[in-house]
Order: sequence, then C-alpha cells, then structure tokens
Amino acid sequence: MGTRLLFGTVGAVSAVLMALGVNALLSASALDRAMQDTPSLLFRHDPEIVKRLRSAGAQFGDPQFSLMWNNGNDLDLHVIEPTGAHISYLNRRSPSGGELDVDANADPLRRTNRPVENIYWPPDNAPQGVYEVYVHHYANHGDPDPTPYTLRIVIRGRVKECTGALSHREESERVRVNPAGLEGWQPLVSGSSWWHPFLMVSGWGAVLGAVLALVLRVSQRWFGVDRAEFQMGRVVRSMFGALVLGAWAGLVSQAGFALLFWWSEGVARAVGFALLGGFLGYGLAHCVPNLPVNLARWAGILGGVVASLVFGWALQNATDASGRWPSTGVLGLAIGLAITLLRVRITHTVVRTGGHLTPQRLTEQYRVEVND
Repeated sequence: MGTRLLFGTVGAVSAVLMALGVNALLSASALDRAMQDTPSLLFRHDPEIVKRLRSAGAQFGDPQFSLMWNNGNDLDLHVIEPTGAHISYLNRRSPSGGELDVDANADPLRRTNRPVENIYWPPDNAPQGVYEVYVHHYANHGDPDPTPYTLRIVIRGRVKECTGALSHREESERVRVNPAGLEGWQPLVSGSSWWHPFLMVSGWGAVLGAVLALVLRVSQRWFGVDRAEFQMGRVVRSMFGALVLGAWAGLVSQAGFALLFWWSEGVARAVGFALLGGFLGYGLAHCVPNLPVNLARWAGILGGVVASLVFGWALQNATDASGRWPSTGVLGLAIGLAITLLRVRITHTVVRTGGHLTPQRLTEQYRVEVND
C-alpha cells in the first residue's frame, strides 16, 4: 500500500511544482494583478484591504492611506499632511479636507478581528508636498503581540504597500511620501475584461491537465502496465487530450463561479473548485491508464471541495498566489490517489475470488489479465 501511495504523492508534488512555476510567470508578467477587480476562481477579486474598506463604508480618494491588521487590538493610523496638520483619532479632519473616516477597535462594542482604518482626501483637493504616515499600537485587547499590519498608500493611480508588526505602545517607522516622486510604485488596477478570468482559469486547467497526464502515466512504468502505454506518440496524444479537456474544465469551473459569485463567494468558490476537479478527473480518465472515470471524477470533486477551503483560508490569511499552489496540490493528490484505490480494488477482487474470475467479468479499464 505504501508503494501504491506513490501515485497520490506524484500527483500532488507535480501539481504544486506546476502551480509554483505558473505563479512565477504570472508575477513576472503582472497578469496576476490584472485579475484584481474581476471575479475569478483562482485570483483575488479585490485585495483584502479593499474588501474591508468597502464593507466599512470607507471613502476612496487621492491620496489615500489605509491600515489593516488581523486581531482585536487597537492600532491607529496617523498622517501628517504638507501643511503640518496631523490627522488621527484625536483630530479626524484637517482644514484641507483630509479625513479619518474609519477608525477600528476603539469601541469595545464594535471590536473586530478584521479591522481597517482609512484616511483620504477628495481627488484634486489635497495639498501638494510631502506626506508623513505612521502606525501606532494604541491598546492591546488580549490578542498576542506583536501585531502584524499592512499599510496601503494610493496616490495618482499608483499603489504601494508596507508591512510590519508592532507591540503595545510601539510606533512604526515614519514613511515619507511625495506625490511628485512615485518611481517603483505599482499601477493601481482598474479592472480587466470579463473574458480574462475565463482565459486564465482555462489556461491553468490546461497546464495542470497536461502535467498530470504525463506524470501519472510515467509513474506507472514500473507497475506492470503494458509497455505500449509509454510509446512517445501515445504519451504526446494523451498530454494533448488532457490539455484540451483541462482547458474545458477551467472554462466550466469559472462559469460556475461567476454565476454564483454575486450570491455567495464562498459557495461559488466551492462549486467552482468542485467543477474544476470533477471535469479534470473525468478528462484525465480518458488520457491515463488505470484511472477509471467514476472514481477519478468523484476524487476530483471531493478534492476540489477541500481545495476551495485551502484557497479560502489563504485569501483570509495570506495571498491568492500562496493559495493556488496548495489547492492545486490537493487536486493532484486526489486524482492520483484514484489510481491507488483502483489497484487496491483489483488486488482484493483477485484474492476474494480465488483467482477464478473469468476475463469477461473485468472491464477494459482495469487493464489486467486473469488466468484460469
């Protein structure tokens, strides 16, 4: 049984490596950031800090300074504008129009583990010059310190994020920002076309399908499978078929996610991943020996549900990129284990019948010979 678990391990490891490689390409080309502001199964719809700002009713302006952390402690955002006015919880509005419109965890009755604070100026109404921003840990409300935080600054269509961690009564280093010099800042994503997520998710499914078709076939080379299964032409055809069927699985899963997204993002993601795993398993069953259709399909569906939980956890606690590789690994593990379950089933069938099962009782998918 330990040897048979090789197929699950091979599926998981190859899927993780594939995801890490594609993540690196996406990051280098900035295509992953282009998916923001457009609902996508495998990419963050909005940065978490933007979701919290919208949920809190925050205003969006230029410049805009926003602070996010993940516990019930009270951190405070401070901005000193070029005129010298100091905006914070002690002085929520400046004469120039800057305003602290969201202040979190100061009121014990409204404490949250998903806090956010926001200071903004209406567009084209902010004073020119250097802004100074910092974070102060005002109060510990029982959660462990140091408290990690993310500071997000948006100016003139460019965005920069700074991270750090503070303990009670500590202040962060002061960040000085001049709107006249924003070299190296990322462009603020304004959204992508509706078809971009379909293209990206179908491409992800295509690459994953081709990789799994190759490794799950090759890993059976030493387990008594007919040598004809490893001829170059047959291997290439199976990879191409899995690529096409994987792309189709991506399209269907993104469509399911998009249809349900506006009702419930969590349910939409679970359904989307289940569709991706189920259709991918079904497609691979036609491209990989010893992978039965029903077993592969259900393994993919169950793996997809687990993968959606892994990806959802990553969205809440890390990044969408860090969620793509373990969730993809779960899919590879689930589908790879379907081969293991089949081989165990074959062994038990032969033992229980005493070796007297006739060849007609076995279907072609088992690919074994029974001798009377």
